[in-house]
Amino acid sequence: MRKKAEKRSRRARQRVCKLLLFVFAVLLFAGVFRQATATTAGVSTVLDIRVGLKNKFAGKQSITIYNTSLEAGYCDGREYSRETVLSSENGVTVTPEKGSFYAIDGVYTLAKAEALAEELTEAGARAYAVMSAPGKAGIYVTVAENGDTETEAIRTFETAAKKCNVTPIRTVQTSAYLIRLTAGDRVLFADGAEGYYPQFGATQRDEDGIYAVDLGDCSYRGRIEIGRYGGKSSLTAVNVVPIEEYLYGVVPCEMPASWNAEALKAQAVCARSYALIKAGYHAETDVKRGFRMVDTVQSQVYGGTTYEHARSNAAVDATKGETLCYENRTVTGYYCSGSGGHTENVEDVWGFAVPYLQGVPDIYETNPSKKPWSVTLSKDELKRLLRSGGKDVGAVKKVMQEVVTSSGRVTSLRIVGSLGSVGLATDTLRNVLELASTKFRVFDADSIPDQVTIQGASGTREAAIHDCYVINGDGTVQSADGLTKQYVVLSADNMTSFPRYAPEEGEYLFAGMGHGHGVGMSQSGANGMAEAGFDYKEILEHYFTGISVR
Repeated sequence: MRKKAEKRSRRARQRVCKLLLFVFAVLLFAGVFRQATATTAGVSTVLDIRVGLKNKFAGKQSITIYNTSLEAGYCDGREYSRETVLSSENGVTVTPEKGSFYAIDGVYTLAKAEALAEELTEAGARAYAVMSAPGKAGIYVTVAENGDTETEAIRTFETAAKKCNVTPIRTVQTSAYLIRLTAGDRVLFADGAEGYYPQFGATQRDEDGIYAVDLGDCSYRGRIEIGRYGGKSSLTAVNVVPIEEYLYGVVPCEMPASWNAEALKAQAVCARSYALIKAGYHAETDVKRGFRMVDTVQSQVYGGTTYEHARSNAAVDATKGETLCYENRTVTGYYCSGSGGHTENVEDVWGFAVPYLQGVPDIYETNPSKKPWSVTLSKDELKRLLRSGGKDVGAVKKVMQEVVTSSGRVTSLRIVGSLGSVGLATDTLRNVLELASTKFRVFDADSIPDQVTIQGASGTREAAIHDCYVINGDGTVQSADGLTKQYVVLSADNMTSFPRYAPEEGEYLFAGMGHGHGVGMSQSGANGMAEAGFDYKEILEHYFTGISVR
């Protein structure tokens, strides 16, 4: 009995141990999973993203890739596979194919489709191999080419098909996604109707040792996909590229590579965070849209390998995989050229509130790359700009700042005219009036533009800046009169712009600071902080409330 009891006890202990091991494994997995979730950006950086090359390679009737040797393939899910290699001294030219075709029955490998197309062509028909998906190809035959009537073309086609022992399909193909690839004497078709467009990659390194696809004006790492997205009659190129390599072409386009290394690192983290949120993670074709991000200021300026620089590449490498994280999740890294002394709450710009995008003082932005600005507009010019923006108020009578935020940005500007009035807000205001930012003040002919309040030991008084004296950086004192057309006054937590002169009668002067929307990181401010000794994590933690960099 004792032995049986001991045996049962051992089995019980074994079951408990197994259960504890199972629970431990579950907890360990959960911990790893939480860690992977917390560092999503670090995992995702090995994946490709899609960038529409809108700046130079959108809406084209022809796009040429100048590499003399290219591989062409498809991305299925996240897996890329090569279908063929195209070689030509003149590169590969892609054009939209708008003709009508008959198809040969059957699904082939590309090699078999090209061989049959050649046989059909030798038999009198004009046939082309058509790539349609990974490992799938077909054959199209032109209808009424070279001036033949359709009846003659059908007869020729049927004769050639019979001779080559293949079955024609008597349905005319008019795909809105069909493109033609020409590499010397070799011609292929590709039909994106199944959800695939060919992606082209370099098979040889360039003079800088990079596998880059050469589009003439610019070269790009990764692969280039070309298609008629949405069934359009024109072509657009999309760069399918690993995110770290994408950043090599973003950071020097968004921030001078000569700037402080810590500012460049901060820029790299912001750009990586932005791309991971905005671009999506998949590399496969989307024939309807094609891409979520573009290579212009609409997303992030991206110039490919043409604009890469060793210093900015080093900043990307030094921060590899790091993103802005809020509550263990990667968040969007918004940034602007300059804030003008104070960044802005996101809700005051785009109408939605998030805790990490709150306005903060930007007092290190003392040497912005884009200086304080002023724009003078006559009443007629205001009328024209409003009309162009679809907001005609007739003859302008009055311009009023309705809502000004604590940072000094105008979020609502009221313009009264002979036909009524209109309110302009945030980005609409900036775009319609073609202003660099919304951090400005409006002056008319009756304004006293450079009037400030001076506080001293004996009280306060009103004074014009041009009647005051200023202390220069070298400690010397001189009169402010005649120094500049515009003054910038620095307070403890902001900067304010004052013009020297009021505008003429019938004109309005917009005196402003900063460039861009003002949300998130100020690039010029980041460089100022870096020059003052802050590292990139301290810079980012200043501009993005409550975030961590990891």
